[in-house]
Amino acid sequence: MSIPVFFAWMALCCGYAIWRGGAPERIAAGLQMGAYVLTLLLHYAIDAAGYRSASVATAAIDVLLAALAMLGWRSTRFWPLWIAAWQLAAIVAHLAKTIDPAMLASGYAIQAQFWAYPMLAATAAGAWRHRQRLRQGRDDPSWKSAIDPRVAH
Repeated sequence: MSIPVFFAWMALCCGYAIWRGGAPERIAAGLQMGAYVLTLLLHYAIDAAGYRSASVATAAIDVLLAALAMLGWRSTRFWPLWIAAWQLAAIVAHLAKTIDPAMLASGYAIQAQFWAYPMLAATAAGAWRHRQRLRQGRDDPSWKSAIDPRVAH
């Protein structure tokens, strides 16, 4: 993955989500940006195996993003479930490399990194849909009610 291309994509998608999104979109953008910074620090500085072996640092960061599943569970939005599923696909890539160390480094890198692109796009699309609902004059609550999960505040 080209770091400058990914950084530009992340800046565009997360910037829009932070600027125009509701709380779930902002949280998801923050989690994804935080994971990117941690990946740069840990994967490239400490665990620089170049995807020739399973990246423990990157896998640990990916597991931390299980917070996306919690976001999908608590928010009234549907898109966080998609990004949590794509994050799970990235985690499975680490597991696959651990099970089969002979996996080509390029295949492992693509499997582990690819899902970040649609995750960012879904976050931006979620912000766009949030803004659309508000423009239509509709109420767009961010969180499910703790009392009745079918009713949002």
